[in-house]
Amino acid sequence: MISSLNDLRVVPLERLILHEAHDADRLARLRERIRGEGVQRHPVIVAPHGGDYLVLDGAHRVQALTELGCRYALAQVTEPPSRAESWGHVLKGFRSEGLDRIEGLEVSEEPGDRWLAAVKRPGAGCEFIRVREPGLQAEVRALWDLQALYPAGAVHRVDPEASGDLGSGEAVIRYRPFTPEELVEIVRSGDVLPAGITRFRVRERVLGVRFPLEKIADGDPEARNAELRDFVRERWERNGIRYYGEPVVLFE
Repeated sequence: MISSLNDLRVVPLERLILHEAHDADRLARLRERIRGEGVQRHPVIVAPHGGDYLVLDGAHRVQALTELGCRYALAQVTEPPSRAESWGHVLKGFRSEGLDRIEGLEVSEEPGDRWLAAVKRPGAGCEFIRVREPGLQAEVRALWDLQALYPAGAVHRVDPEASGDLGSGEAVIRYRPFTPEELVEIVRSGDVLPAGITRFRVRERVLGVRFPLEKIADGDPEARNAELRDFVRERWERNGIRYYGEPVVLFE
């Protein structure tokens, strides 16, 4: 059997640490899709942290399941990397002039010792954004202030190192990486990052499980995990699982 299938677990929602906020519109669409389908399509990606789990990917799934009254979530448990990567945000009509209105920020053409975000435009160099005040809380406040400058419209998440050709008036913003320990510290201090900043790579990502909601709504955790193992074994034996080694483009 594919080794990553052994990483699937049914875990209590109360033990999941969320470090990012959610987008209300996206959450509403996902919640109603899960309710309508009656399944959790994709596992939440988590890493152990003490007796809990840090959510690496799937904050909207966790929130949707919570609002649907589930006690558990289907999760893929993985070892955390040393630090998170970040998504690149492609924006149309972003104006750097607004950065001058954010107290405590400075903008430079040089990255310096510790930059928070970098803005890249077609045919131009990067503008590096730094926070004058040290500490994670100051950085979190600056991230929220920065995203408040985003123009209305869709924010496209891309690999910042392979964002492709930017169109006229577009810019790509990438953020500094955070370590898992920093993310937990942010949560413990009562803050969260804006949505869509952190990105974690895992060795193998399991998708399309479609685990029934009735099996994560309630019940004994050991029994639910036994049902999950039976579910995976049955799909495997009837050749209902495929392995793809190449990169995947996923329509959501």
